[in-house]
Amino acid sequence: MFLIKFYSSVTTNYELYLIIALLLYILYLHLKLVKKDSIISSHFELLQSQKLDWKKTEMPNYFDNFDKKTSKDKFLNDDIYSFLFADNEDVKIYLHYTRTERIAKDILVEGFKFVNSFYKTAELVFNDKLYLVHRHNEHKQYGEFVIVISISKKTFNHYTQELSKLQAKNIAVEQILTEVLPYIDENSEEVFTCPKQFIKGYFNYVDGSIIKNSNYNTNYNSISFEENLNKLKT
Repeated sequence: MFLIKFYSSVTTNYELYLIIALLLYILYLHLKLVKKDSIISSHFELLQSQKLDWKKTEMPNYFDNFDKKTSKDKFLNDDIYSFLFADNEDVKIYLHYTRTERIAKDILVEGFKFVNSFYKTAELVFNDKLYLVHRHNEHKQYGEFVIVISISKKTFNHYTQELSKLQAKNIAVEQILTEVLPYIDENSEEVFTCPKQFIKGYFNYVDGSIIKNSNYNTNYNSISFEENLNKLKT
């Protein structure tokens, strides 16, 4: 009986010591976490204090530095910038990058071919330099020749509203703004052609050259556009 009581007492004390040890270890871990959190917070505050204040007055300095680092890239020089946005208040502007000037010249003559919508191959851009730099860096790998597509907002919005009235699904406005019948390519995809009148021209962001399209007319409104719309009504 004595041995049983002794064994029970030892077991109880052992469990008590084990619980105390576990509590102390948990406290130790908690203190370490608090210390690490304090260090991380202090580093974060330091980084915050050193963070650049992106005020409009400081933006020119940023772009000066950008130009110095990318001396071969003339994407934001005055001539190209003016070419892009001289009439930007009234138009929607899309950029398409291509590797060869031959393709760029073909687009000026034949129009811009696309599948379903501009979304896959042409980027809608706005008059915002920081945004432009970001988009340009994402797409310049596709080529140094940049096609500029410029469509009147009035025309684009009109056909957007008409499609909305028809509740047409999976029909992009770009499909309506075409004159050439679509065709099926080798990938079994339907290819549409944006009229050459909406091609403002192209530029080379490496040498800064600009080629304007003599046929460019952002307000171009072909009878084919209405015909394309009417086909959806039947």
